[in-house]
Amino acid sequence: MTSEQRQQARAHVLRRGKIVFRRGYGVIDCVVLDVSPDGARLRVGAWLGLPERFELRIENGAVHEAQVRYRRLEEIGVQFVDSRAA
Repeated sequence: MTSEQRQQARAHVLRRGKIVFRRGYGVIDCVVLDVSPDGARLRVGAWLGLPERFELRIENGAVHEAQVRYRRLEEIGVQFVDSRAA
């Protein structure tokens, strides 16, 4: 058995993305490594100062409200959240 805890498998994508916060005044570039309907794994240069919740804009793709689930070195895992529930 694996230690996999997510309900849906993530697909490997390697796309550029932007982490947008503070009503668009804060923007951090990232690389989207994996994505699923429920979340994503991102590579960021430095996640210090990154809020727990932000908008993730995936290049040539969707825009999601995201919440940080874990932080490891240069990677973070996020869960997509319904913006209507915020």
